[in-house]
Amino acid sequence: MQSLVRYIRRCLGLVAGRRAPARTHFLDVPEAIFEPDLQSDPWHEGLAAPSEIDVGARITNLCPIRNIIVQGWRFLPHSYAIVNQWQLLALLRRGDIAVKVQDAPFYRPHWHTKEGVFEPLAEQALRSIETAPPDERADLTLRISVPFDFSASSSGKTAIFGTLEYQTIDDKLCPDPELRQRFRQGLGAITDVKVVTPSRWSAEGFYKAGFRAEQVVVIPHGVDADTFRPMPKLRGPVRRKIAVSDEEFVFLSIGAMTPNKGVDLLLQAFSEVSRRFPNTRLILKGVNSLYHSRHRLHRIMQKVPLQDQRRVLSRLTYFGASFSNRQVALLFQAADAYVSSYRAEGFNMPVLEAAACGIPVICTRGGATDDFVNDAFARRIESKRVSFRAGEQEFVSLAPDLDHLIALMTAAIQNRAWRDMAAEAGPKHVLANYTWDHAVDKLLTGLLN
Repeated sequence: MQSLVRYIRRCLGLVAGRRAPARTHFLDVPEAIFEPDLQSDPWHEGLAAPSEIDVGARITNLCPIRNIIVQGWRFLPHSYAIVNQWQLLALLRRGDIAVKVQDAPFYRPHWHTKEGVFEPLAEQALRSIETAPPDERADLTLRISVPFDFSASSSGKTAIFGTLEYQTIDDKLCPDPELRQRFRQGLGAITDVKVVTPSRWSAEGFYKAGFRAEQVVVIPHGVDADTFRPMPKLRGPVRRKIAVSDEEFVFLSIGAMTPNKGVDLLLQAFSEVSRRFPNTRLILKGVNSLYHSRHRLHRIMQKVPLQDQRRVLSRLTYFGASFSNRQVALLFQAADAYVSSYRAEGFNMPVLEAAACGIPVICTRGGATDDFVNDAFARRIESKRVSFRAGEQEFVSLAPDLDHLIALMTAAIQNRAWRDMAAEAGPKHVLANYTWDHAVDKLLTGLLN
């Protein structure tokens, strides 16, 4: 597995040509801490409470007519678990669905449950969902975890949620050797299961593996618009919490610091932008507990030329702790622009959340985000599609243009009119099209009708 990772890193250009000293300035920089006092901060001053707190009040009096069993992860700061829990909360708001759960084992042995990602009453609602016995039959069983299990369930219909960042069902995500061979040959699964995936980019991988068009249901993710929303009154307080001055222009990026996120490109671009505009700052948010993000970022920093490292680090703030949804929403308020120079994504939830918060977006053109961004609030980095092989598998990714990224970051600083337009257009676009209720409506239509 390590050799595969090294091969992919070489193909994506992530191996530095010159080795930096064993100890760099980054090791001397303490990790930032962001622990706002949620009882006393201005969140509660004239602002509605997040909708997830009122989940029970939104359940209608209709009798349930469809039964769903969701096999997946809960209480984990992983994107699959976050998506699963938002969907479960949206399902609980419906009166035509009875939902039960079966918790799936975590993918990595060092992963552990993490409470506090959702609001206390929302987590109480999630814990209160009845657990289905192993042999219970429902109208639909939906699986949302890895490794992928493409076997048929005892329910009337079976669906598997999956994201294929590199448009390939990676062997490590499919433990069945017979299925792995079928996918390489484009023969699809043995059973007539459906696949749920959040973007056309990701769907291409399932088509190449042999899944028929009618088996693949593309359902974009959603945003809780009461949690992720513009909160201009909190911009100043949040910035003071993280020691950012009112005069600084802040770029924000959230992700695991894995190669597909393109953080190395962002740091290279920021190195040049911060030289031209000294009053800029870059905030990066990773997840140390799941992805060893801090260690990954240290290795990425070694690609920054030594003469630029001190300047970049003096303008870099990094958070690696697991944040609650509310904390992430607060962090967005400190940003002037969100940047995602990704190479491969299944969806890219933070881009949608940034738009919902009224933050202008810079993201890669040609990938998953093309499905849900528009020019009113997003500028797209030109890219080329590239493919490479690792063992018997072919991987597909994007190569964002570094010079264009620098130009777009520069334009974001200089173009106040576009930022103001994005602050209005992004939230309206998300609220009209991409809430979790929208997502669940499409999910049920695609799987149960």
